[in-house]
Amino acid sequence: MKTKLMIASTLSFGVALVNPALANDDQTLLKAFHDYGISKCDSFILENSKLKGNWNFFINKHAGGIDGPATEVTITQIFGSKGDTVKTEGTYIQTEKKCFLRSTWTLTFPGSCSENIDGNAWYISTDMPNKDYTTYKNAGGIELHAKEISVGNFKACIQEGSQRASASHG
Repeated sequence: MKTKLMIASTLSFGVALVNPALANDDQTLLKAFHDYGISKCDSFILENSKLKGNWNFFINKHAGGIDGPATEVTITQIFGSKGDTVKTEGTYIQTEKKCFLRSTWTLTFPGSCSENIDGNAWYISTDMPNKDYTTYKNAGGIELHAKEISVGNFKACIQEGSQRASASHG
């Protein structure tokens, strides 16, 4: 639960989660991106997708471009430990002039959403009583979509979100 709580707290303030990682992890991650053609976005990648403790990552390349010659690579990271695992996905796009990222995350917490979403950090931006989801926003403009599920007496809150970022090459 510590890993998910840390991610949720960090997202509450709209700040990218950056944990220290060993140089070998940084080199492993950057080599994978370089192998797929993204070689001008190293600092941007390390700022936004550092490998976390007890990690696995999967990386693949997408053909084609968005606005001319561009390289698009998606990394899926699964980290943490049993009972406290987080899955994130980041799609990096390297164009001739910039680096772009669209990242998504999914967190699942035992209990209701009202127990797991801090009302001091998030407010309901779109209540959808005829749907399974409620949309929340925080002061940083980050949007969170939450869905509560029940199985017997067990309740869980599924939280999903995304953000976009860009940077110059480097």
